[in-house]
Amino acid sequence: MSADLNYSEIVKQAEAAVASIKDTELKGIAFGKILDTLLGQQHQGEGHMPAKPQKSGRKIEAAPARKRGGPKGYVEELVEDGFFKAPKTLAAIKAELSNRGHHMAMTALSGPMMTLCQERRLRRQKVRDGKKQIFTYSNW
Repeated sequence: MSADLNYSEIVKQAEAAVASIKDTELKGIAFGKILDTLLGQQHQGEGHMPAKPQKSGRKIEAAPARKRGGPKGYVEELVEDGFFKAPKTLAAIKAELSNRGHHMAMTALSGPMMTLCQERRLRRQKVRDGKKQIFTYSNW
């Protein structure tokens, strides 16, 4: 039967198209989409409808519509609100987040703050506070 031969060829084409993808979940999603496209092209002239793509649990979005949560998202809200016009210490940042209802340990802030500095959303400067030196964060 020639239809079986065509299907096996289509499957081989889809497998070849996703062969370089390492992530197994992403590979499965890509394989399904490519297979649906190839089957749609195969059946276009025969009056058949291509199989409806199955929904996976994974959503792929270019830009999230909602605000991010977690320490980094909360600090990004502070940046957007102009909180860092003047230099702020980690203690001041933690206090402002607590005022906004986001209670977290000081250690939970250091990583996200460093990430925001690396992304050039914030600037980190070392200042002397008595005998010790501390970091302050301000707008870039």
